[in-house]
Amino acid sequence: MKKSSRLLFVLLLVLGVLLTACGGAKQSGSGAAGDGSLDRVKTAKKLVVAVDTTYPPMEYVENGKIVGFDVDLAKEIAKQLGVEAQFESVDWDGILSGLTAKRYDMIMSSMNITEERLKQVNFVEYAKMSQVFVSKKGTSVKTDKELAGKVVVVQADTTSHEYVEELKKNTVKDIKEIRSFKGATDAFLEVKNGRGDVIVIDEPVGLYYANKDAATFAITGHAIAPEPIGIAVRKEDVDLKNALEKAVKDLQANGTVKKVSETWFGKELGK
Repeated sequence: MKKSSRLLFVLLLVLGVLLTACGGAKQSGSGAAGDGSLDRVKTAKKLVVAVDTTYPPMEYVENGKIVGFDVDLAKEIAKQLGVEAQFESVDWDGILSGLTAKRYDMIMSSMNITEERLKQVNFVEYAKMSQVFVSKKGTSVKTDKELAGKVVVVQADTTSHEYVEELKKNTVKDIKEIRSFKGATDAFLEVKNGRGDVIVIDEPVGLYYANKDAATFAITGHAIAPEPIGIAVRKEDVDLKNALEKAVKDLQANGTVKKVSETWFGKELGK
């Protein structure tokens, strides 16, 4: 072998070793080697899902069982991962802190994806929802401006709550009062009992109560255009997040998300 050829051979050999090492480092750093989050779920053979069961028809308790749109879809997602879904009923005001404290694997409870929440957790978007004004019969709120002089009821620590607080601060300063409650069921009860005029809430929940108690409630206007809702997972659970993203995409592609949505709402959510 000529000296130049031998030198070229050595250089190629060294380059090959370096590329292998870099490839291995990249694989480990990218999460391909595993952060353990997906393995944890598969080893346990269950996906523990937190839901706020005061939010029908998205998630609520019926005959002692947790049911709803999010529940059915979470079960389908768990199937994609080869595990069973296990549901934990959690108060909304503590649901994010419970996730970061590792009490469950994820939250799937109609949670809007916001910049503030993205600072705490990652999201996998799976649907979009608008928000509506649900008025007590005899009251009709069609626009933001018509909230003036009204007692507005919301579920605490929600996008609806933030929306109404922002209106009162900037554009509809004469909102009479904002009353917030831990659960949506309590918010609707407040209006039914005459202590509030209108609720701002996600459209499917508003439809549920308007259909269930048409003598009391009616949807009278749209507050917020459809916004994304997502599955919340811990920042460090990259493997699980990636697996959930794939599961959701597969279920969207094969029509399962649309089918579950039509079962609960008669149409595709957010359309």
